[in-house]
Amino acid sequence: MTKNVAAVNSIQAENGSRLLFDRESLNRHIVRLAAPAVGENLLHTTLLIVDTLMVGYYGSLPVAASAAAGTILWRAHMTFGCIERGTTALVARACGAGDLRAAARAFAQSALLATVLGLVLTGAGVVLAPYLLLGLQCSPEVVAEGTPYLRVIFLASVPRLVYFVGAATLRAAGDTRSPMWITFGMNISNMVFNYVLIFGKCGFPELKLLGSGISTALSILLACGAVLWLLRAGRFGVRPRLRDFAPDFAIVRKIVRLAAPSLLEEITISVGFLTFFSFVARLGTQPLAAHALATRLESLSFMAGFGFAVAASTLVGQSLGMCDVRLARLSFRRTIALTIAVMSCVAVALVMWGRPLLSYFCREAEVLELAYAILVLSAIEQPLLGIAMTLSGGLRGAGDTVSPMITSVVGNLFIRIFVVYWLTFPLGLGIFGVVLGTIVDWVVRCVLLAHFYWRGKWKQVEL
Repeated sequence: MTKNVAAVNSIQAENGSRLLFDRESLNRHIVRLAAPAVGENLLHTTLLIVDTLMVGYYGSLPVAASAAAGTILWRAHMTFGCIERGTTALVARACGAGDLRAAARAFAQSALLATVLGLVLTGAGVVLAPYLLLGLQCSPEVVAEGTPYLRVIFLASVPRLVYFVGAATLRAAGDTRSPMWITFGMNISNMVFNYVLIFGKCGFPELKLLGSGISTALSILLACGAVLWLLRAGRFGVRPRLRDFAPDFAIVRKIVRLAAPSLLEEITISVGFLTFFSFVARLGTQPLAAHALATRLESLSFMAGFGFAVAASTLVGQSLGMCDVRLARLSFRRTIALTIAVMSCVAVALVMWGRPLLSYFCREAEVLELAYAILVLSAIEQPLLGIAMTLSGGLRGAGDTVSPMITSVVGNLFIRIFVVYWLTFPLGLGIFGVVLGTIVDWVVRCVLLAHFYWRGKWKQVEL
């Protein structure tokens, strides 16, 4: 085992990779991997906030249209982009084994698959854009305003999906900083393009919401170019060559096999999310507004959970690539311990500073008080949320995408629908039934994922 690890480290060093970690340096590497991933997600959130603020200059119609279109784009790109999970597992395992050529081929085949899926999504999105907005029960005015915006961003589906697999490759290889800096660049370019195209500056026409869509598409294209340039330059030793892009159906089948459970998972998330949202909407305007405000503030904690999930995925995958199961188990446990510590601090922060932070978003006293009550109750679920996200990330990094899928199906289709409905309506708990049902959901997910971890089949997954 020692000789194998030494050989791996030697190969990685020769290729310029810095993927060297052991038991003593594990905590440092968890933080090094998680922190930029958190920053990346904060920057993605900033991108959405800036777009909303700038189109909001023209009133509520473009804001409503961008929100409706954004929901469609989010679910479509997350569903088709699930191939990145297969990419992550293959690249992390290959890098851990020191086989950087295999990692480069895995990226190249993922990029080919992303291109094909992106073309399908582009065609479907452009044709179906108005019908998708109508399916969300949008008014005719919102459909008319949102359709061109939705179509122009769907045109960027190929570079977006290629960016997804490129960024996943960098993270799996141990580089979570570059995707963060690329996202920072996206923010800057998007703000510049927004200013010019939304408001009609520098000789360009005033395109309003359509200008925001074009800005987003251009920023995605630049981000895709940046990640491809980094990989071509051999970032962390993963350097795809032109011949790596020749179709290799054996690798493509592996990616599809690993991503297929994630595809089903994303579909169940969409069904569960829309049904869950309908329960909240049935409670009335004030509970809906209060829940939206509390969720928006609470969503900042999701980014911490995502960061630790990325760290667990990378470290577990690379540990198994080095044939070091003990290090993989330790990566799970230490990442979970750090997650619990950080998410517990987040819970305390939500209780202590939730009220003044919520006051920036709302001035109605009744809505504000209800939102704060929801936020305090939601603080209970923060450590559970972090544990579930970290366990899911680690299992996916090991190549076990089935266990997180099963957990997601149970949580989204059974707990989020049946338990939340029962607590909210038959028991008459209202919006607090929604929150309590969500807590039950995270408890069940933690129990299921812990079972899959202790069962240990993730150690023997063949990629």
